[in-house]
Amino acid sequence: MHGRRDACVPSLAHVLLVAAALMIPFAAAQPWQACDSQSGNYSAGSTYADNLLRLVSILRANASNSPALFASGSAGAGADAVYGLVLCRGDVSASDCFDCGTRAAEDVQRVCNRTRDAALVYNQCYVRFAAADFLASPDNTGMVPLISGTSIPSGVDAVAYVGAVARLLNATARYAAENSVPSSPLPRLYFATGQLVGLDPRVPNIWSMAQCAGDLSPAQCLRCLDDLVMLWWKSGSLPNGEGARLAGSRCNLRSELGDKFYTGTPMVKLQMNGDAAVPSPSTDVVPATVGGQYYSSTPD
Repeated sequence: MHGRRDACVPSLAHVLLVAAALMIPFAAAQPWQACDSQSGNYSAGSTYADNLLRLVSILRANASNSPALFASGSAGAGADAVYGLVLCRGDVSASDCFDCGTRAAEDVQRVCNRTRDAALVYNQCYVRFAAADFLASPDNTGMVPLISGTSIPSGVDAVAYVGAVARLLNATARYAAENSVPSSPLPRLYFATGQLVGLDPRVPNIWSMAQCAGDLSPAQCLRCLDDLVMLWWKSGSLPNGEGARLAGSRCNLRSELGDKFYTGTPMVKLQMNGDAAVPSPSTDVVPATVGGQYYSSTPD
């Protein structure tokens, strides 16, 4: 783990640049992507492409069979090595997790034009594959920021709204990091959902979600999410929108108005007239029961 406090997050300027291109409604076509053009490209049918598709297949199976709904690993060696991870949303079923990995396998070459470092975000999962070993670091690279193009309703106190969302995100992040399942060993399911009520009649509910990759320690998870909360407010373009989502290879945060975007009851519920978070564990999380985190292979 790195000593610098800002090591987990990319630069603010980089996030804002990407966010400007992704200020779209969440109902738009999936996936949303971050394609690192500086990483170079590979050719169709190359050894790298074969290793990539083989790794996607293994990781989608491992993630859907893991209680953490997470898998990471590598395939190939040398210049043809591919590193990747699949992190499914903590409340989806094993079959939905597998299906999301299947979609990623179909999209990963096309969407990023065979870029060697590609991150794809779906409603059900986050996937990333790269030639560089990003798995060796807790840094939250591969960021895909998604910002709703709709502002909060007219008449809502913007300062109060910003404060309410900050309070909810902090509580949700802490619950995700401190209540991982299982408590040991790795990988763990770091996942929490939240709800805040009572801000304004025009904003009856604020919904939230926080999640970390299953190979982090609880301290690394909390640090990663804390840095995302900090980045959220530094950006300037995030606070007054109806929703935003910051998804990276180590952790992600989401806040929304309107309809609840996750299943089950909120794990954290906040009232505007109270200070304490009230946990209420969800009963609708349907993870599988067989673990599987790391896959490594060399060319045949």
